[in-house]
Amino acid sequence: MVTTRHVSKQVPTARRSHLQNFDSQKWQDTEVQVLFIFNSPDGENTEDEDIKWEAFLQVKVRNLPRLMAEGFYWNEANLEREAGYIERRLLKDDPFNDDDRWSCCRTFFLSDLSDDPQWAAKLIVYAEKLTVLSSFTITNINMDTMDGAVACNKVADERSATRWVYFWDRNYPEDNFNAIYDDMPLEGWWPWPREEFDDDDITLVNVEDE
Repeated sequence: MVTTRHVSKQVPTARRSHLQNFDSQKWQDTEVQVLFIFNSPDGENTEDEDIKWEAFLQVKVRNLPRLMAEGFYWNEANLEREAGYIERRLLKDDPFNDDDRWSCCRTFFLSDLSDDPQWAAKLIVYAEKLTVLSSFTITNINMDTMDGAVACNKVADERSATRWVYFWDRNYPEDNFNAIYDDMPLEGWWPWPREEFDDDDITLVNVEDE
């Protein structure tokens, strides 16, 4: 079982003057290198038609190996609430809706609040019904609803194949790999590899940073 221990830590609460980093000029030349995939909890039933929502967390990264080594941490304090919005109709060329399954989406933005920001993220939640999106909160995103995670190196030539450096799939654990740090345990929102610990010791706060 994947737990939520140490996936977020205390972060500065001071807000920055801009609404969000992800689309800002300062980050426009930084590529999305990490993608986390989440699905609505289905209990024992994992049939696709029972999934009420699907979410994609796209992360722009300054230094991917550093984000792995130091851990990827965020919580509600990183959420740029003023920048969020809902789209009642999706564009036909939406990259995450290629099977036309979803009809609407909700977008959240998250920013690294440190003095030297290392990442900026956009979370897009897809659903068939607006009621699902209107009741959705950032707390619906957790390690138990995470379904997959991938990361790739920057590609200088657009004609080159994607250079995958990290892959995790909840349903196919035999395919998991980390081409940078192999089996070194990762922290924060990285789902694999993880240190062994008691399931009873679960917290959303990294106590070492309190």
